[in-house]
Amino acid sequence: MPQQHYLQTPISPFWSLQSNPKFTINFTSNINFSSPNCLKPRWASSISRIQPPKISGPNKSVWRRAKSSGAKNHRKLPSSHEIDGDCLESKIHGYCKAGRTKEAAGALQILEKSGAVPNVKTYTVLIRSYCNDQNIDKALQLFYRMKVAPNVVTYTTLLKGLCVSGKLDKALEVFDRMKIAPNEVTYNTLLNGLCNSGKLDKALEVFDRMKVAPDVVTYNTLLKGLCNSGKLDKALEVFDRMKIAPDVVIYNTLLKGLCDSGKMDNALEMFEGMKVAPDVVTYNRLLKGLCDSGKLDKALEVFDRMNVAPDVVTYSTLLKGLCDSGKMDKALVVFHGMKVAPNEVTYNTLLKGLCDSGKLDKALEVFHGMKVAPDVVTYNTLLKGLCDFGKLDKALEVFDGMKFAPDVVTYSTLLNGLCDSGKLDKALEGLFDSGKMDKALEVFVGMKVAPNEVTYNTLLKGLCDSGKMDEALEVFDGMKVAPDVVTYSTILKGLCDSGKMDKALEVFNRMKVAPNVVTYSTLLKGLCDSGKMGKALEVFDLMKVAPNEVTYNIMIDGLSKVGKTEQGLEFLAEMKDKGLKPDVVVNYPSLVTGLAREGNLDEAIDLLQGFTSLGITPDMITVNAIMSGLCKTRQTDRAIDLLASWSTKSQFGDVISNSNCIITAMQDTRGLTNI
Repeated sequence: MPQQHYLQTPISPFWSLQSNPKFTINFTSNINFSSPNCLKPRWASSISRIQPPKISGPNKSVWRRAKSSGAKNHRKLPSSHEIDGDCLESKIHGYCKAGRTKEAAGALQILEKSGAVPNVKTYTVLIRSYCNDQNIDKALQLFYRMKVAPNVVTYTTLLKGLCVSGKLDKALEVFDRMKIAPNEVTYNTLLNGLCNSGKLDKALEVFDRMKVAPDVVTYNTLLKGLCNSGKLDKALEVFDRMKIAPDVVIYNTLLKGLCDSGKMDNALEMFEGMKVAPDVVTYNRLLKGLCDSGKLDKALEVFDRMNVAPDVVTYSTLLKGLCDSGKMDKALVVFHGMKVAPNEVTYNTLLKGLCDSGKLDKALEVFHGMKVAPDVVTYNTLLKGLCDFGKLDKALEVFDGMKFAPDVVTYSTLLNGLCDSGKLDKALEGLFDSGKMDKALEVFVGMKVAPNEVTYNTLLKGLCDSGKMDEALEVFDGMKVAPDVVTYSTILKGLCDSGKMDKALEVFNRMKVAPNVVTYSTLLKGLCDSGKMGKALEVFDLMKVAPNEVTYNIMIDGLSKVGKTEQGLEFLAEMKDKGLKPDVVVNYPSLVTGLAREGNLDEAIDLLQGFTSLGITPDMITVNAIMSGLCKTRQTDRAIDLLASWSTKSQFGDVISNSNCIITAMQDTRGLTNI
């Protein structure tokens, strides 16, 4: 006797089979059956005593016929031949198209367990749905258990999913094991994945062993990948051996690569030799390259002889080039001659150029005449221009007139302008009341967005530069975002400049980010200026980044000022060994003066003559230090000889004529005084 199957609850989405020996038939409450053949009348009768689901459409009568059939064994289910495979496959396709991959997989499971064999298209559709859901593991599982041989579309679908998900090694494995010949689409799919992931060598290898003729998509895919990765010479080589005529897309790809790499002569040569008519993208890419390379005259020439109508990108590109080069009058002519409506990018480009060139009245005129709604970039651009040129009152007026919420850049721009203009009290109005520091920046001018580190850094710099270190520390301690290295460097500079070295060391020691060379140099300068050379040397020795010219110059100057000139010379030698350039304006005079004051006159004179040979003018303090040392050691003849030799050098003129010590030395040689 054949084994019977029984209906079993609970009901779950659509149909799901259970293993031996029962399975469950479930209904989705809102399924709209499109074909009356999905369920046969005897099938329906076997479930007549189940609470009817909500069924709409032409199958509403199926349930009514089921109730009237009166089958004695209402739990008996039909045999497998009563499942309509075509109907289920149609539903699988519909589920996948609607993005309901889970229901499609359930329907496929029923179809397979009924003994029916789904067709290859059904498997492919579900594999694609898994890939679209980024569930590539499920797609692979289904691919490997297919009951029919995959076709080229199946392979291509799976390869695309693997490439998009970044599984290039698996994609190559599937490709190499293909049991049918790949077509152009298969190759193009794999090449696109390899190029997008930067595997250009492998892409070229696949390209060279193609078993079908590459089409225009193949070439464009490979050329784009080569250009984007900087392999322009290889791209041109592939282009030169193309076996089909290139289309405008291929030309545009190569032109972009040539322009991006600055090879404008080659780009113009290719443009002039195009075998197809250029489109607006061609012109836009060429114009951008010409503008970026400063060839404005050529760009205007190309623009004037365009054979297609320029679009808004064309105008915006040309305007940017003109604005960046300061040709604002020509930019305004082009803007007012536009034959298409400008968009936000066009306006923002022109406004930036006008603001950068100080044409603020014209910028405001353009702003108020905009035919599109300004965006936050528009406001930020205009505000920065007004702040940079000190028009704070107008900036505040524009800010107050904003029709939407400013972003953090807006606040930072305005705050920076207020701080730079010295109107710090305006910027800090109401912010430093007792107990309200955690709300300080949010309260600033009604700030409705959380400040970021740029906002904090801007405010801290203003406070530190104005000497308001107590307020700066309060803001620093109340920060709601993690301070970055710029934050620490800013607060350290303020503390060092105000002589609060103990506090500076405390802040430095509890830094939560790695200090950079600017941080170290800032702290070292503070320690040197305050005479704490021992601590400065200790910090220098513990540096975890390589010191630069500024760091060494700070240490040399500090050591010279505290009489440790020999150690300063050691730093100078170490600096030169590392290929770093000393600050001849600061370090040489400091070392010469230090050596002279310590009595090392020979070294001092040699060092002075060394840096004057570089064309550097010594200052009066340096010359006086040497003259004073020679006079005190009764070497007046040598002093006069030096004066005679120095007087022939132009850079010594003013210094010698104004040196009191030199006059004293000359008087001594005449016996007028006894030094």
